[in-house]
Amino acid sequence: MLERLLQGTPGSRMLDALLAGPADLRALGAALHLEPGAAAEACEELVARGDVLKRAETLVARAWLESAQSALVASVDAFLKANPLRRATPREHARGAVRQAAAAFDLIAESALEAGLLEARGPGLARPGYEAVLTAAQQAEVEIFLAGLRANPYSPPTDRIPSPGLLAFLVERGDVEDAGSGVVFEAGAFRQMTARTRVHIEANGSVSLAEARDLFGTSRKYAQAFLEHLDALHVTRRNGDLRTLR
Repeated sequence: MLERLLQGTPGSRMLDALLAGPADLRALGAALHLEPGAAAEACEELVARGDVLKRAETLVARAWLESAQSALVASVDAFLKANPLRRATPREHARGAVRQAAAAFDLIAESALEAGLLEARGPGLARPGYEAVLTAAQQAEVEIFLAGLRANPYSPPTDRIPSPGLLAFLVERGDVEDAGSGVVFEAGAFRQMTARTRVHIEANGSVSLAEARDLFGTSRKYAQAFLEHLDALHVTRRNGDLRTLR
C-alpha cells in the first residue's frame, strides 16, 4: 500500500484510501495531492469498474461497505440473541457496536436496508421476518396482564407488572403504553384517553389534573401519570397546574 501511495496511479491510491472508510471526493483529492480533474477522472474509473460507489459527493469502497454491512448485521444478531424479547436492535446500540461515526453508520444502515439484509422497525433494525417468540409461560402471563388492563382501562392494576424485558416487548409490539411510575395502560385505552384529552383542551383551552381525573373517573395517581406521559410525548405542555396542547 505504501508503494502504491508513493508510485501508484491516482485510481489505486484513491481506492487504498477509501478502504479505510468513506470520503468526500474533493477532500480525498486534496489529501492525495491530486488536481481536481485527475481526482474526478480516477473516481469515474473506479465507479465504472465497480470498486467504488458514489453517494452524492461521498465515495465508498465496495469492499469496505460490504465488510461494514456484515459487521452491522452481526451486531444486530448479537443484540437480539442476548435480548430475545426485543423486536429490534436500537440503531444507537448497533452504531456503538460497529464503532462508526453517525454519517458513516447511516450510509451503512441505508445500504443494508436497500440490499434487504435488514429492515427498519421504528428506531431499530432487525433481520427481515425476525420475530421474538414468547415461551408458553410468558404468553400466559401476558394474556392475564392484558386482560387486567382491559378490565380497568383508566385505573389499570399495578401489582402484576411483567418483568422489564417482557414489558418492553409489549411496548414495542404496541400492546401497551408504559406511563412510568408503575402505571401501564392498554394501548387502545391510552389512545382513547389522549383523544378525549385533546377534545377537552380544544374546547376549554387547557386541562388540569383534577379535570383529567374526573374525565376518566380515575384516581389522582393515574391521572398524574397519564398527563406526565403526555408531556413526555410532547402532546401537551405543562403551565403551572394546567396542560395545553403543543
